[in-house]
Amino acid sequence: MKLTQETIEAWIASTTGEFNYLSVMDKDYDKKIIPYLRVMMQRCKEKGMIVPVGKRDGMWRKVDASAEELAWWDSKPLEEDNVILPLDINKYCLIPRPSMIIVAGKYNSGKSCFCINTVALNQVKWGGYLDYYVSEGADLIKPRFEHLGVQSPPTFRTYRRTENFADVIQKDNLSIIDYLRVDMEQPYAVSQRLFEIYNKVNQGTGIVVVAMQKPPGGRMLAFGGASTAFEPTLYIGMETTGTHTGWVGFEKVKVARGYGGYDMSKVKIDYRIEYGAKFVDVKERLDYD
Repeated sequence: MKLTQETIEAWIASTTGEFNYLSVMDKDYDKKIIPYLRVMMQRCKEKGMIVPVGKRDGMWRKVDASAEELAWWDSKPLEEDNVILPLDINKYCLIPRPSMIIVAGKYNSGKSCFCINTVALNQVKWGGYLDYYVSEGADLIKPRFEHLGVQSPPTFRTYRRTENFADVIQKDNLSIIDYLRVDMEQPYAVSQRLFEIYNKVNQGTGIVVVAMQKPPGGRMLAFGGASTAFEPTLYIGMETTGTHTGWVGFEKVKVARGYGGYDMSKVKIDYRIEYGAKFVDVKERLDYD
């Protein structure tokens, strides 16, 4: 490609995402033209076509000038349960559409049980617009659904997937992700993955439930810390208290129902898990310690 201002601008108009300014050149380029290329990129910046990305030299992205007008005056009052959640969580909060829900917990705390119960509870309400993304195989999934009385074949779809969920989730569907893995060498980077997922459903009317691993200790937040709480409408943490027992608490409730007038951060819901699929002995308590 011959490097002129016009060809550079045409290339930028056709690209998506972030890019290095050297990407516009052929593989076997002459390094002597790099200063000229930088000048052209600055001209594109001055025209409002691109903006620099981060602190890395030479990284750019195309300006996104689109803006969706939100007709908020036509929206209906938020009264109904758009999604049915396990452990009587609906009595504490309302979930608007679109929304993201985070379920954080250590291993064996009940995250998968929460996800599979959410699927079972919403199979009638969401029907063919319900997608379940799981890393486990059919041999582990089938008996859990059988214990919950889910008929075969179900109305919803189950997919085996472990990464790049934003590429496949549907913007108007209820999507259950069990679970979102974290690169332990870069736990802070998970917030970008969450933003990509949220941004996908935010283009429509969907709801996404994301299960995440959290570190040992008393905190409710998943690996990635406070940055994982930016997008969710509801953020809950699950903690194990023994073999097949645990509790769930609230880290973030954007639209509280005001049940009982309680401080939501003090509400804990105890449970026991049977067959890896059923929540039993569910009891609310107030933890003021």
